[in-house]
Amino acid sequence: MIITIPFSFGFFDVFSFLLVCIIFYVARYYYNYFIRPNPLPGPFPLPILGNVHQKRGFEFNEWLMLMHKKYGDMFEINMAGKRLIVLCSIDLIENMNISSTKTKYPFRNIHFEGSAEYGLQGLASNNDPKSWKYKRQFYTQAMMTPSFNYQAVEWTNELWNEMESCWNNLGENYELDLIKWMHRFSNEIIFRISTGVKNDTVVSYYKNIAHENNIIVLNEKEREKVEESENFIQSIDTFFKGIVYFVIFNRFMRHYIPFIRGKVKGLLKNRDYLYNKVYEIIKKRRIEIENTPLDQPLRHDMLTSHITANTKRDINPVKHADDDLLRPMTDEEIFGSIIDSMGAGTITTANFFCFIVYYLGRYPEVKQRFQKELDEVLGTKSITYSDLDKLQYCDAIIKEVNRNCPLSFSIGRVNNEKDIVGGFNWPERTSFSIFYYATMRRKDYWTDPEKFDPDRFYKIDESDKYLLEKKYAKNSFTMFGGGIRICPGRKLAMIKLKCLLASIYRKYDLELADMNAPLKSSSSVITICKELIVKFKPRKF
Repeated sequence: MIITIPFSFGFFDVFSFLLVCIIFYVARYYYNYFIRPNPLPGPFPLPILGNVHQKRGFEFNEWLMLMHKKYGDMFEINMAGKRLIVLCSIDLIENMNISSTKTKYPFRNIHFEGSAEYGLQGLASNNDPKSWKYKRQFYTQAMMTPSFNYQAVEWTNELWNEMESCWNNLGENYELDLIKWMHRFSNEIIFRISTGVKNDTVVSYYKNIAHENNIIVLNEKEREKVEESENFIQSIDTFFKGIVYFVIFNRFMRHYIPFIRGKVKGLLKNRDYLYNKVYEIIKKRRIEIENTPLDQPLRHDMLTSHITANTKRDINPVKHADDDLLRPMTDEEIFGSIIDSMGAGTITTANFFCFIVYYLGRYPEVKQRFQKELDEVLGTKSITYSDLDKLQYCDAIIKEVNRNCPLSFSIGRVNNEKDIVGGFNWPERTSFSIFYYATMRRKDYWTDPEKFDPDRFYKIDESDKYLLEKKYAKNSFTMFGGGIRICPGRKLAMIKLKCLLASIYRKYDLELADMNAPLKSSSSVITICKELIVKFKPRKF
């Protein structure tokens, strides 16, 4: 005889179970919140979300500035479960930008678990000291060599000539959305520098616009090539904008919250498309190098130098005593460097160039003085690498634009040892954020900080302490970060910016289509230009 015990698990039982789980989670969340070490002032967080919901309606940099004004120089926020200590005073960051490898702050951010899922393998997301040191040496060797910089100037001049021709063909009355052009210009330069491949994204973009405006007619093969180029550009842009989803949202949110889940699926599909493209380039280059006789020269680009590093084809004579640094690079390591270069070299340069154009348009007296410097230094001759160092006012403009509108408005630091910050003892692996957007606007650090004034950076003698302090307080300004994690591509970025600015403004004016329109930008991980409509006109001498 079989005895059956009736058992049912109805709707209300499921609801009750879920309710108990939620109550337990919330109670545990707030218990940990109230017993956290060194509680600081800051907005009150919600479970799972933290303070993410409170920044709705604000750009991230503006929201942090409001928090700074409300809570002071040191406060905390919580981004989807991650506690972040925000620092707005140079007194609090004194030990965070030490360049020695003995620094207590060797990392920019805590390694987020989403980086593995998204496949981030480069320097920026690498928190393994040995692996980071290994990759950094090759990246630095490629980026900082003189021949590499000379080549960057030559390719920038060459590509500018192509873009100039495109703009002239569109006509003086055509209004350019400059950010779209600059995304393609910056991508083509950095793609050629990093891979040696010219992807013709600028000309392809021109052909697309010219075809739509009936200036030229494309056949089917040409349209396919233009479409492929545009897809690649959009893929890079989507990939790097998508990083924020894998930083802010935890695994549960990425895979089970409906709207976020759908977005993440699309980002992973785009990632696969981009990764396949780059890996195919690496594969072809390895074959090319293997089939090139030893007595014949190879290409001079980052990809070739990475593939040949620590092999019989190595072009770099500098060797390290550390055996761990003497092995060849794997395809995965090479891929990480290439992706890092494409992201840093495309998005940052493109957006920041547009910010400079915007400020030059709003301050015609600064633009006229800049053009006078160009006439005196360059005249009509071709721009060379040695000319760029002579453009001191150009350098000052770049720095002042960065002070007013920094791309990297907040730079992370993570300690690997206990340290005292702001009078508190902090355990290792505490996440700090140096909020430079605030330090570069403080009246106690800067003379007339609300004023756009490139002269504050013009011909400063940094050995003259009085002059330096009169202009701005030490450590209150940055463009490329600091410490051992300072951007390794900083020299290349300045070369591209100064070379392109000089090429355009000595012959033309980029006039804002609407002089009264505010700068259309947004900020999350970095500040980006959403749109900048300009008119391209020959300069009036």
